[in-house]
Amino acid sequence: MNVRFAFVVVLMLATHVLGLAADGIGQERAVAKPTGKVRPDMTEGVISEGSIIFTYVDEKHRRRLTLDLYRPEVASEPSPAIVMYFGGGWQNGRPGLFAPLAQALAQRGYVCVVPEYRLSGEVPFPAAVHDAKAAVRWTRKFAKRFNIDPQRIACLGGSAGGHLSGFVAATNGSQDYEGDGDHREVSSEVQASVVMCGPMNLLDSDTVDRVEKAAKEPSGHAIIDFLQGETPSSNKSLYRQASPVTHAGPHVPPMLFIDGEFDNPRARYIEFWKILDRHDIPHEFVMMPDAPHPFWGNHRWFMSTVDAIDNFLKKHI
Repeated sequence: MNVRFAFVVVLMLATHVLGLAADGIGQERAVAKPTGKVRPDMTEGVISEGSIIFTYVDEKHRRRLTLDLYRPEVASEPSPAIVMYFGGGWQNGRPGLFAPLAQALAQRGYVCVVPEYRLSGEVPFPAAVHDAKAAVRWTRKFAKRFNIDPQRIACLGGSAGGHLSGFVAATNGSQDYEGDGDHREVSSEVQASVVMCGPMNLLDSDTVDRVEKAAKEPSGHAIIDFLQGETPSSNKSLYRQASPVTHAGPHVPPMLFIDGEFDNPRARYIEFWKILDRHDIPHEFVMMPDAPHPFWGNHRWFMSTVDAIDNFLKKHI
């Protein structure tokens, strides 16, 4: 089989520094990596622009959607772009959640576009997918203005945003999920996709069990809200339609999947990978040791995440 599948395990090694003990005697001590949230302060060499309108939706009310953009301060030639979808169960979240990751990737030479999208409390599926594709179209439409290479655009997402990134990739070239947003004359195709902890099959047995059980509780489940209040038993067809794996085929671009060790690693992707293997589509998997859901905004796994994304995209876009 020609497909190149890499299983990568990122090893975290504790670093050592030379410190002074209280009695004044120098000794070597282990210092753990910092933990906690990464702050959006990686601004050196990065130009950022916020709240750029990229599309209008809902013709009656002219609802506008905006994005934040991060780009290298210096670039000798057009840069590859990454359209990045934040997570939050399709129920909450905002572009600023991805600011640290976008800044770090901009420092590596990427133009990072972080759009908002309509959450399930406003409009359920497929509105978020429509908005995700509209952001790709905007990126390609205004590539020259922001020194982007329009032939090198990737998408990336975490959790619910990972689902969107996988969906955009799985429907490459299809007109079925473009929606009514702006710049419909421009392609929404991507040349690579990164999925971090994103569900690819909303009808896998684990997901169905969790959703059906949660449907009996007052709190419900994020997927139920995302899918118009339906459960797998009440509308199996809708769950199938909303699953990226349903649409995957030879048109899917190279893909990177990243999971935390304590977040059901690999299992959610196996069916999707079989389709990619069948069509010889390059795909890689990276597992972050000891990592929960989510991990990409935590100091402990942040740079490993940046490295994994950068290394993959350098090979494919």
